[in-house]
Amino acid sequence: VIDKAMVANMLIMPSETYLAELADIADVDAIHQARHAVCLAIAKKLKGVMLSIYKLNQDSAAYQPTADAIAKRSLKNVALSYLMLPDDTEMVGLCVQQFEGADNMTDTGSAIRALINSGADTALVAKEKALTEFYNRWSDESLVIDQWFGMQAACSLPGTLEKVKGLMQHEAFTMNNPNRMRSIVSIFPMQNIVNFHDKGGSGYAFLADCVIELNGINQQMAARVLTPLTRWRKFDAIRQDLMKAELERILGTENLSGNVFEIASKSI
Repeated sequence: VIDKAMVANMLIMPSETYLAELADIADVDAIHQARHAVCLAIAKKLKGVMLSIYKLNQDSAAYQPTADAIAKRSLKNVALSYLMLPDDTEMVGLCVQQFEGADNMTDTGSAIRALINSGADTALVAKEKALTEFYNRWSDESLVIDQWFGMQAACSLPGTLEKVKGLMQHEAFTMNNPNRMRSIVSIFPMQNIVNFHDKGGSGYAFLADCVIELNGINQQMAARVLTPLTRWRKFDAIRQDLMKAELERILGTENLSGNVFEIASKSI
Protein backbone atom coordinates (compact mmCIF):
# COMPACT_ATOMS: atom_id res chain seq x y z
CA VAL A 1 0.00 0.00 0.00
CA ILE A 2 1.40 3.40 -1.01
CA ASP A 3 1.60 5.95 1.79
CA LYS A 4 0.17 8.94 -0.06
CA ALA A 5 1.08 11.40 2.68
CA MET A 6 4.72 10.30 2.47
CA VAL A 7 4.72 10.55 -1.35
CA ALA A 8 3.26 14.06 -1.12
CA ASN A 9 6.00 15.12 1.28
CA MET A 10 8.68 13.57 -0.91
CA LEU A 11 7.44 15.57 -3.90
CA ILE A 12 7.71 18.91 -2.09
CA MET A 13 10.99 20.67 -2.80
CA PRO A 14 12.88 22.21 0.16
CA SER A 15 11.96 25.87 0.58
CA GLU A 16 14.30 28.64 -0.56
CA THR A 17 14.58 29.78 3.05
CA TYR A 18 15.78 26.32 4.10
CA LEU A 19 18.24 26.10 1.22
CA ALA A 20 19.63 29.53 2.09
CA GLU A 21 20.24 28.35 5.64
CA LEU A 22 22.45 25.53 4.32
CA ALA A 23 24.82 27.96 2.61
CA ASP A 24 27.63 29.85 4.31
CA ILE A 25 26.87 32.84 2.07
CA ALA A 26 23.40 32.59 0.55
CA ASP A 27 23.07 33.50 -3.12
CA VAL A 28 19.32 34.07 -3.05
CA ASP A 29 18.99 34.60 -6.80
CA ALA A 30 20.84 31.39 -7.65
CA ILE A 31 18.87 29.44 -5.07
CA HIS A 32 15.58 30.75 -6.45
CA GLN A 33 16.55 30.04 -10.06
CA ALA A 34 17.93 26.55 -9.33
CA ARG A 35 14.94 25.50 -7.26
CA HIS A 36 12.52 26.84 -9.86
CA ALA A 37 14.41 25.09 -12.67
CA VAL A 38 14.24 21.72 -10.87
CA CYS A 39 10.53 22.10 -10.09
CA LEU A 40 9.80 23.20 -13.66
CA ALA A 41 11.71 20.24 -15.11
CA ILE A 42 9.69 17.87 -12.94
CA ALA A 43 6.46 19.61 -13.91
CA LYS A 44 7.17 19.34 -17.65
CA LYS A 45 8.64 15.84 -17.63
CA LEU A 46 5.90 14.38 -15.45
CA LYS A 47 2.93 16.43 -16.62
CA GLY A 48 0.91 13.37 -17.57
CA VAL A 49 1.78 11.58 -14.34
CA MET A 50 0.88 14.62 -12.23
CA LEU A 51 -2.44 14.99 -14.01
CA SER A 52 -3.20 11.32 -13.40
CA ILE A 53 -2.28 11.68 -9.72
CA TYR A 54 -4.54 14.71 -9.47
CA LYS A 55 -7.52 12.97 -11.04
CA LEU A 56 -7.04 9.68 -9.16
CA ASN A 57 -7.03 11.51 -5.83
CA GLN A 58 -10.13 13.58 -6.46
CA ASP A 59 -12.82 12.70 -3.96
CA SER A 60 -16.49 13.15 -4.83
CA ALA A 61 -17.54 12.31 -1.27
CA ALA A 62 -18.12 15.00 1.34
CA TYR A 63 -15.14 16.31 3.27
CA GLN A 64 -13.70 13.88 5.79
CA PRO A 65 -10.96 14.73 8.33
CA THR A 66 -9.58 11.18 8.24
CA ALA A 67 -5.91 10.30 7.71
CA ASP A 68 -6.61 8.69 4.33
CA ALA A 69 -8.65 11.64 3.09
CA ILE A 70 -6.05 14.12 4.29
CA ALA A 71 -3.30 12.15 2.52
CA LYS A 72 -5.28 12.10 -0.74
CA ARG A 73 -5.84 15.86 -0.57
CA SER A 74 -2.15 16.46 0.14
CA LEU A 75 -1.00 14.39 -2.82
CA LYS A 76 -3.61 15.89 -5.13
CA ASN A 77 -2.64 19.43 -4.22
CA VAL A 78 1.09 18.83 -4.61
CA ALA A 79 0.32 17.53 -8.10
CA LEU A 80 -1.75 20.66 -8.78
CA SER A 81 1.14 22.90 -7.73
CA TYR A 82 3.37 21.25 -10.32
CA LEU A 83 0.69 21.36 -13.03
CA MET A 84 0.34 25.12 -12.46
CA LEU A 85 4.07 25.84 -12.59
CA PRO A 86 4.79 26.32 -16.33
CA ASP A 87 3.93 29.79 -17.66
CA ASP A 88 2.14 28.14 -20.59
CA THR A 89 0.13 25.78 -18.42
CA GLU A 90 -3.28 24.70 -19.61
CA MET A 91 -4.36 23.82 -16.09
CA VAL A 92 -5.64 27.22 -14.93
CA GLY A 93 -9.22 26.13 -15.61
CA LEU A 94 -8.68 23.01 -13.50
CA CYS A 95 -7.31 25.12 -10.67
CA VAL A 96 -10.23 27.55 -10.85
CA GLN A 97 -12.64 24.62 -10.86
CA GLN A 98 -11.08 23.29 -7.66
CA PHE A 99 -11.23 26.71 -6.02
CA GLU A 100 -14.89 27.20 -6.87
CA GLY A 101 -15.96 23.68 -5.96
CA ALA A 102 -13.89 23.09 -2.81
CA ASP A 103 -15.70 22.21 0.42
CA ASN A 104 -12.62 22.53 2.65
CA MET A 105 -9.89 25.09 3.30
CA THR A 106 -7.09 22.74 2.23
CA ASP A 107 -8.36 22.53 -1.34
CA THR A 108 -9.41 26.18 -1.40
CA GLY A 109 -6.05 27.40 -0.11
CA SER A 110 -4.03 25.15 -2.40
CA ALA A 111 -5.93 26.33 -5.46
CA ILE A 112 -5.64 30.01 -4.67
CA ARG A 113 -1.93 29.69 -3.81
CA ALA A 114 -1.33 27.99 -7.15
CA LEU A 115 -3.14 30.82 -8.94
CA ILE A 116 -1.30 33.54 -6.99
CA ASN A 117 2.09 32.04 -7.88
CA SER A 118 1.29 31.31 -11.50
CA GLY A 119 3.03 33.36 -14.16
CA ALA A 120 0.61 32.19 -16.84
CA ASP A 121 -1.19 34.96 -18.73
CA THR A 122 -4.44 33.05 -18.37
CA ALA A 123 -4.09 33.13 -14.58
CA LEU A 124 -4.00 36.93 -14.25
CA VAL A 125 -7.76 37.50 -14.30
CA ALA A 126 -8.51 34.21 -12.57
CA LYS A 127 -6.28 34.99 -9.58
CA GLU A 128 -7.77 38.45 -9.01
CA LYS A 129 -11.28 37.06 -9.22
CA ALA A 130 -10.39 34.23 -6.80
CA LEU A 131 -8.75 36.63 -4.35
CA THR A 132 -11.83 38.85 -4.36
CA GLU A 133 -14.18 35.91 -3.89
CA PHE A 134 -12.02 34.47 -1.11
CA TYR A 135 -11.93 37.78 0.75
CA ASN A 136 -15.65 38.42 0.41
CA ARG A 137 -16.47 34.92 1.62
CA TRP A 138 -14.19 34.95 4.66
CA SER A 139 -14.04 38.64 5.57
CA ASP A 140 -15.55 37.96 8.99
CA GLU A 141 -12.94 35.31 9.85
CA SER A 142 -9.82 37.11 11.07
CA LEU A 143 -7.46 34.12 10.92
CA VAL A 144 -8.52 33.28 7.38
CA ILE A 145 -7.99 36.86 6.24
CA ASP A 146 -4.53 36.74 7.84
CA GLN A 147 -3.87 33.81 5.50
CA TRP A 148 -5.25 35.82 2.58
CA PHE A 149 -2.70 38.57 3.19
CA GLY A 150 0.10 36.09 3.89
CA MET A 151 -0.43 34.06 0.70
CA GLN A 152 -0.01 37.20 -1.39
CA ALA A 153 3.00 38.45 0.57
CA ALA A 154 4.76 35.11 0.00
CA CYS A 155 4.35 35.19 -3.80
CA SER A 156 7.78 34.89 -5.43
CA LEU A 157 6.77 36.54 -8.72
CA PRO A 158 8.41 39.87 -9.63
CA GLY A 159 6.53 42.94 -8.45
CA THR A 160 5.32 41.40 -5.21
CA LEU A 161 6.74 44.19 -3.03
CA GLU A 162 4.54 46.76 -4.77
CA LYS A 163 1.61 44.39 -4.30
CA VAL A 164 2.50 44.12 -0.61
CA LYS A 165 2.59 47.89 -0.22
CA GLY A 166 -0.83 48.07 -1.84
CA LEU A 167 -2.18 45.41 0.51
CA MET A 168 -1.06 47.50 3.47
CA GLN A 169 -3.53 50.18 2.29
CA HIS A 170 -6.37 47.64 2.30
CA GLU A 171 -9.27 48.39 4.61
CA ALA A 172 -8.67 45.14 6.51
CA PHE A 173 -5.00 45.75 7.19
CA THR A 174 -3.71 47.44 10.32
CA MET A 175 -0.32 47.61 11.98
CA ASN A 176 -2.10 47.74 15.34
CA ASN A 177 -3.18 44.09 15.18
CA PRO A 178 -0.09 41.85 15.69
CA ASN A 179 -1.47 38.90 13.71
CA ARG A 180 -2.57 41.06 10.81
CA MET A 181 0.72 42.95 10.83
CA ARG A 182 2.74 39.72 10.83
CA SER A 183 0.71 38.38 7.90
CA ILE A 184 2.64 40.82 5.72
CA VAL A 185 5.54 42.40 7.62
CA SER A 186 6.88 39.04 8.87
CA ILE A 187 5.80 36.78 6.01
CA PHE A 188 7.37 38.88 3.26
CA PRO A 189 10.99 38.82 4.53
CA MET A 190 10.81 35.31 6.00
CA GLN A 191 9.01 33.41 3.23
CA ASN A 192 9.76 35.50 0.15
CA ILE A 193 13.53 35.81 0.22
CA VAL A 194 14.00 36.39 -3.53
CA ASN A 195 11.89 39.57 -3.37
CA PHE A 196 12.97 40.67 0.10
CA HIS A 197 16.64 40.37 -0.87
CA ASP A 198 16.24 42.23 -4.17
CA LYS A 199 19.66 43.64 -5.09
CA GLY A 200 18.30 47.17 -5.18
CA GLY A 201 17.58 47.03 -1.45
CA SER A 202 13.89 47.90 -1.74
CA GLY A 203 12.91 44.97 0.50
CA TYR A 204 15.30 46.09 3.22
CA ALA A 205 14.02 49.68 3.07
CA PHE A 206 10.45 48.37 3.31
CA LEU A 207 11.19 46.37 6.44
CA ALA A 208 13.09 49.23 8.04
CA ASP A 209 10.14 51.55 7.36
CA CYS A 210 7.85 49.03 9.06
CA VAL A 211 10.14 48.72 12.08
CA ILE A 212 10.26 52.50 12.46
CA GLU A 213 6.48 52.73 12.22
CA LEU A 214 5.98 49.89 14.67
CA ASN A 215 8.39 51.52 17.12
CA GLY A 216 5.66 54.07 17.78
CA ILE A 217 2.89 51.47 17.99
CA ASN A 218 4.21 48.26 19.53
CA GLN A 219 7.87 48.35 20.50
CA GLN A 220 8.10 44.63 21.25
CA MET A 221 6.74 43.73 17.82
CA ALA A 222 9.11 46.24 16.22
CA ALA A 223 12.03 44.43 17.84
CA ARG A 224 10.77 41.03 16.69
CA VAL A 225 10.19 41.87 13.03
CA LEU A 226 13.63 43.49 12.83
CA THR A 227 15.40 40.10 12.91
CA PRO A 228 15.79 39.48 9.13
CA LEU A 229 17.91 42.64 8.79
CA THR A 230 20.23 41.53 11.58
CA ARG A 231 21.28 38.47 9.57
CA TRP A 232 23.25 40.52 7.04
CA ARG A 233 26.40 38.39 7.43
CA LYS A 234 24.60 35.57 5.61
CA PHE A 235 24.64 37.45 2.30
CA ASP A 236 27.00 38.94 -0.26
CA ALA A 237 28.89 42.22 0.22
CA ILE A 238 26.41 44.37 -1.71
CA ARG A 239 23.46 43.12 0.29
CA GLN A 240 25.44 43.36 3.53
CA ASP A 241 26.03 47.07 2.94
CA LEU A 242 22.39 47.68 2.08
CA MET A 243 21.13 45.82 5.15
CA LYS A 244 23.56 47.58 7.48
CA ALA A 245 22.53 50.95 6.03
CA GLU A 246 18.91 50.23 6.97
CA LEU A 247 19.99 49.18 10.46
CA GLU A 248 21.84 52.48 10.80
CA ARG A 249 18.72 54.32 9.64
CA ILE A 250 16.68 52.53 12.28
CA LEU A 251 19.25 53.41 14.94
CA GLY A 252 18.92 57.07 13.92
CA THR A 253 15.20 57.09 14.68
CA GLU A 254 14.07 59.46 17.42
CA ASN A 255 12.59 57.88 20.55
CA LEU A 256 13.81 54.43 19.53
CA SER A 257 12.81 51.76 22.02
CA GLY A 258 15.45 50.04 24.11
CA ASN A 259 14.60 46.64 22.63
CA VAL A 260 14.96 47.78 19.03
CA PHE A 261 18.15 49.71 19.81
CA GLU A 262 19.73 46.73 21.53
CA ILE A 263 18.98 44.28 18.73
CA ALA A 264 19.97 46.63 15.93
CA SER A 265 23.14 47.95 17.56
CA LYS A 266 24.43 44.54 18.65
CA SER A 267 23.95 43.11 15.16
CA ILE A 268 26.23 45.60 13.45
